[in-house]
Amino acid sequence: MTTIWPIPGPEAAAQDVVGSLRTQAASLTVFADALADSDSAGAAALHEEALRLRCQAAVIEGLAELHDELTLQLSALDEPTTILRWLA
Repeated sequence: MTTIWPIPGPEAAAQDVVGSLRTQAASLTVFADALADSDSAGAAALHEEALRLRCQAAVIEGLAELHDELTLQLSALDEPTTILRWLA
């Protein structure tokens, strides 16, 4: 069975990538459940792949949140520096 997943481009927002990974994981889980009675090894492999995709989504989501937080902190630190440069 060949499945074609929509893959976000390199400039895609983190939330789009996370959404795509979670959609793929959900689809694989459905396939695995349907396959469980006839091919337990195949179903287990699909469940494992779905878990891997969900883990990737969680990591990307966490990194995006960290990036946003650090960007805010950097902006807060940069503001006084900009004012001092302007005064000098």
